[in-house]
Amino acid sequence: MNHQRFDFRGTGVSCLWLFIWTWVLTVITFGLFFPWAYSAQQRWISEHTFIGNRQLAFHGTGIGFFGTWLLIMVLTIITFGLYMPWGFCRLKRWQTNNLAFADEEFQG
Repeated sequence: MNHQRFDFRGTGVSCLWLFIWTWVLTVITFGLFFPWAYSAQQRWISEHTFIGNRQLAFHGTGIGFFGTWLLIMVLTIITFGLYMPWGFCRLKRWQTNNLAFADEEFQG
């Protein structure tokens, strides 16, 4: 069996800065910036994550996530939160569909 070691190389300072600027912009825009903030956070996480010696890369964009995010929000609100587990799964599907190894061509 081939076992690959997972390694995360991010720092607290860069993580703090990322979360400050993404959440400030999200608050200022009353939540509309969230898809871009989430995409930036996922990109930062993947850029600092390695499997073996292979770096991950996140290819999702805020505009690419906006429609999915809007649908999740609307369905969660009109179902009084009951859609939330399905929305979470939809979010994770979008996230994993936009994740690849940095040294491979992305097939998104």
